Amino acid sequence: MSSFNKSIKFDLDIKEKNIVFKDYFYKMVQMKKHKIYEAELIQPACPYCGSLAFLHNGHLITNIRYLTANASLPVIIRLAKQRVKCRDCDHWSMAQSELVNKYCSISNASKLKVLSALTEDRSMTSIARE
Repeated sequence: MSSFNKSIKFDLDIKEKNIVFKDYFYKMVQMKKHKIYEAELIQPACPYCGSLAFLHNGHLITNIRYLTANASLPVIIRLAKQRVKCRDCDHWSMAQSELVNKYCSISNASKLKVLSALTEDRSMTSIARE
């Protein structure tokens, strides 16, 4: 694992070992500057039979909103999830992570932050702005 990958994981506090960060850049999205990280989520083994023999079938790219300490510079992780077919059991699958739920583009860490903010006596508008 490269030191670049380790430093980004440390900055974002991501412990998932199947995510490999490739690059980052800044981009204007809806007239606001965003920091965008490009990463790939690798399928380690078949979830059905545990085999390592795969036929790769591209990636599904998901833009995940991730929380950051600096609210003026939002973070987006452009995650490319591997799609594979197991050669042993002929099942199709897509790589999954604890970072984000299946078919979702909001990170679980962001959801937990919103839930904790809802316990405080604040308006919904201020929580959404944050």
